[in-house]
Amino acid sequence: NEVSILRNTYGSVRYVEFVKTLGDIIWLGNCDQKTVYIGGLDTKGLDGDYTVSWRDKTSQVVFHVATLMPQHDTDPTSTNKKRHIGNNFVTIVYNDSGLPYQQGTIKGQCNICDIVIEPQPNHMNLVSFNSLKKTKLADLKPHAALLISDDPLGSVVRHMAVNANGLCQVMMGPGARNAYSCNWLERLKAINRITSRSTTPISSPTPARRDLQV
Repeated sequence: NEVSILRNTYGSVRYVEFVKTLGDIIWLGNCDQKTVYIGGLDTKGLDGDYTVSWRDKTSQVVFHVATLMPQHDTDPTSTNKKRHIGNNFVTIVYNDSGLPYQQGTIKGQCNICDIVIEPQPNHMNLVSFNSLKKTKLADLKPHAALLISDDPLGSVVRHMAVNANGLCQVMMGPGARNAYSCNWLERLKAINRITSRSTTPISSPTPARRDLQV
């Protein structure tokens, strides 16, 4: 059940290796929040000392990892973990229990998509993707489970999660005005707002050319 999953404080060797390949392990207490996105995690130890972060030239992602967050005796239902994990659009579940994972076990107002990993013999994994039917993503049909080896597992799952999260932001917003945009576009919007308020015309810089690979 949900509480049993959230109360986990450790995992198998393969689970640990998977978490390490999602991104970089960072120390929360040493993060400069002006340059490092930490996804609302506390930097004083309330949410643990470490988390997993990934970034490229335009994006930063933080993973709320249940086993990296402390389990307090005064919090038997793991409410502190739930307040982070329950507010994510995408939930990644590493299920090595031998039992089927029921979609929606981790509940929350924002939890829409599940990526479930089931480790198999010979360093292989079954990876399945599902979206809750009650949301606007009902047309996003579940993919057939993918068979992926341990080595690329972290990068493949991260790619799935980042793209699913972007799609959720677009489709779950109240309108196109709230559609997801990257940091660069948000910066351009901010510059345009400042320019429109300025009494002195400010010429727009020539945008740098970028090659996009899809």
